[in-house]
Amino acid sequence: MSIFDLSKRPPELSHDWLVFQQFVGNIGVFTYLAKEKTAYFDAAACRLLSCSGEEMNEFDFFNLLESISKNPVEGQKHIYRFTEKNVTRYIKMNIYESSNEWLGFVQDFTRQITEADNQKNFVEYDPITRLPSYPFSSQKIKKLLPELKSCCLATICINGIDKLGSYLTVDNTNNCITSVAEVIKNFSGDNLIIGSKSNYEICAFFLNTDKKTIYDILNSMDEAVRDCVLTDDFGEIIDISDSSELSLSIGCASYPEEAADFNMLVNYSEFALYEARTDCRTVTNWFSKENYLREKDSYRNAQLFMRIVQENLLTYYLQPIVEAQTGEIVAYEALMRTTGDIKMTPKQILAIAASQNNLYAIERLTFFNVMKLLSDNQQVFKDRKMFINCIPDSLLTDEDFNELYLTYGELLEKMVVEMVEDGVASVEGLEKLKKRLSLSRAKLAVDDYGSGYSNSSNLLKYSPDYVKIDRSLICDIQNDMKKQQLVTSIIEFCQENQIQSLAEGVETVQELKTVIRLGVDLVQGYFTSKPKPLFLNNIADDVKDVIIKTNLEVRPEGVKKIYSAHNDKEIDLIRLALEKYTDIHVYQSKLTIVGDPDKAVKMNISIMDNHSCELTLKNVNITSCNGKPTISVGEYARLVLNVVKNNKLSYAGIHVPKGSQFELVGKGYLTIDCFAPQGFGIGSDLEHGYGDITINTSGNLVIVSNSTQAVCIGGGYNDEESEIRLESGDIKMNMYAHDGLAVGSFNGDSIIDISEKCSLDIAISGIVAGIGSYRGSASVTSAADINMTCTGAHTVGIGVLEDGEGSILIRQGTISIKLRSAQNAAIGAMGGSINTKIKNAEINIDAEGDEVAGIGDSKGTGSVTIVDSTVNMKLLAGTPRDIGTESGDVQVQNSTVNALVNNKRVSYSN
Repeated sequence: MSIFDLSKRPPELSHDWLVFQQFVGNIGVFTYLAKEKTAYFDAAACRLLSCSGEEMNEFDFFNLLESISKNPVEGQKHIYRFTEKNVTRYIKMNIYESSNEWLGFVQDFTRQITEADNQKNFVEYDPITRLPSYPFSSQKIKKLLPELKSCCLATICINGIDKLGSYLTVDNTNNCITSVAEVIKNFSGDNLIIGSKSNYEICAFFLNTDKKTIYDILNSMDEAVRDCVLTDDFGEIIDISDSSELSLSIGCASYPEEAADFNMLVNYSEFALYEARTDCRTVTNWFSKENYLREKDSYRNAQLFMRIVQENLLTYYLQPIVEAQTGEIVAYEALMRTTGDIKMTPKQILAIAASQNNLYAIERLTFFNVMKLLSDNQQVFKDRKMFINCIPDSLLTDEDFNELYLTYGELLEKMVVEMVEDGVASVEGLEKLKKRLSLSRAKLAVDDYGSGYSNSSNLLKYSPDYVKIDRSLICDIQNDMKKQQLVTSIIEFCQENQIQSLAEGVETVQELKTVIRLGVDLVQGYFTSKPKPLFLNNIADDVKDVIIKTNLEVRPEGVKKIYSAHNDKEIDLIRLALEKYTDIHVYQSKLTIVGDPDKAVKMNISIMDNHSCELTLKNVNITSCNGKPTISVGEYARLVLNVVKNNKLSYAGIHVPKGSQFELVGKGYLTIDCFAPQGFGIGSDLEHGYGDITINTSGNLVIVSNSTQAVCIGGGYNDEESEIRLESGDIKMNMYAHDGLAVGSFNGDSIIDISEKCSLDIAISGIVAGIGSYRGSASVTSAADINMTCTGAHTVGIGVLEDGEGSILIRQGTISIKLRSAQNAAIGAMGGSINTKIKNAEINIDAEGDEVAGIGDSKGTGSVTIVDSTVNMKLLAGTPRDIGTESGDVQVQNSTVNALVNNKRVSYSN
């Protein structure tokens, strides 16, 4: 090919030669034209020979040739040692002569000659930088140090080399380091010793040099590195122009002004470099003792971080992610840990990486390390995914992602990339991430959702496949209704948008059960399984059993879904059931719920804490679906329940906690069928207190209880002097229990008032009391018509069964009580102290048993007063007592008593 076009002046280089030089940068060409007494050089030749221009007169040209050729390298043909402007190179020069025209080639052979020299004494040189090795140069400096008045050690870091390593081969990356080291080496001289420290770092030791000169030389080094042409051993150019830019960061420290010995000098210069890289300062940064004292701990951590990155000292613990319905492992999250003697938490590593502007190093290591882990354990991932945390502001470069894709291919389908909400810094970054996930068929998860400001529009923007609900919403969720409401809304959104919801940070069985009841799809946390350095095949059997039992026992069709009523006028119960709602939370003051009496619906209704509501039930048929009361009145809340037509509540009744109020009104029918183990109709169970209860209906109330322990109306305790007021309505109670009470407080302090507008039909069996208390005190006032049947081991109609005290006032009405039990009392107590007064009433008692009391107490004390009343009594017993107590007074005034005790008439005088 023709290299110079001699028809033009000055001669122009041919296109072919220019193309050649794009690939081979260490070969230059020149021509000499005798007729014109002028030589012409291309740009590469000018650079290698330090020419000031591309044209040179004859005199200067021959002087240049003489200066090159006067120092031939022994044993090498056409290779010369050439020094110009304090820069030494080894140049191979070939010249082809004719009478009128010369053509010459020059090639930089510095790297080859240096390597050959190094082979003679290999231990003194670093094989990549081809500079004196750090042990060799440090020993040399240590020997010089005591003799020097002043000196400076500069630790030089080559910025950008780590990025080159992400897309170049190892050999080409090393060639780039060699090229940079050659440029820096050219600055060495009598007062400047250059040596290798590592692949990324070089040390420069200045002897008796002032600070300004040091700054100038170091800045010139940086400029030379920025302009450096990177080549391999054969001179072929390594093009990095579109991918990276090389530069220097330099830390300097002086001796003896700052450092007292060599080790201190090295440490101080490295700290100055750390500051330069951390704060992105100017190229050269000088050591500051004040900064060192303040930041030495951070510096130490940064050194450990660099070691972690350079030696890849990261490992990963795997935490299972399980299905909330079955407890089966469906995925793992890879959680970063350090190895060996380095003990750093992930937060510490990320904080240091951020301060070093090197989060990208962690991002790259994480993706490549975790995918290798997945690749090595493919048998585990047949039907499972791997969740990998992403640093949104440091997404993999295109080159790194391409390498990841080419390396692992279809395995990327198993990857779920986790990113925090609003984590991606730009729309472009989000789009790039989405395209990569689409290409690799990987999935996206939004992490820590709910930890800050969150809204559904953000989720729509990301279009994730998974939403991880933050631990802050899961912690103690079983005791926080607001958290439950918020988590429920997130789960509902996910269900409506084909997104899987994941509760992370589940640490207790109560939290686990609650999130399952709320309908979450996936669960992750310490309770299900802690992170481990291995792939767990199954979580613990007992934990799995909890998950399965919770679903079977409290989740109809495996899902809990809450409808929050704020501004509804009327709710269609059947429609909500068809939409898979399991709970209605009422926040408004007035609401109607309409159902179908022939269609039973699993549902729970809750009146929220501190709310007051008038709730109308019309033809509803509800069964509790989670073991809780069918209707729950919140703490310090008030419910007026208006029943219209036929309504039924099953399994558990209406919970009225202490401090709250309940009133039943309306013309309809309400049946409460209670068969929970510790059942109650209206009030609370035997272990809790109840609030004020009022029955003021013009319709019918039926309570059926078949429980081990039961209360039809009332509860276990009455700590706040709550009242049970039966003001109107037809009330029927059928109770079959081991221990039970129809109306009152099981453990005493009952306050009961029954109006004449009320009629009661009560049938109870077991160790039971009708109206009053099972044990303790009772205050009962009644003007109603009451029909009662009591059977079992020990029974009391009206009064207290055990250790009773208090008072009974029957001020009118007709009361008929039939008792069939070993020990019983129709009106009064058994071994207690009850004062009973009957006035303007008709009492009919039919009692049989071993020990029987009609009105009073066969063993206890207390007075009995009967005024203006009629008493008809029939007793058959081994130990009967018709009227009165063992030691109390009996007064009968203006009354008729017809008593037949063991078939014998007993008369009472007025």
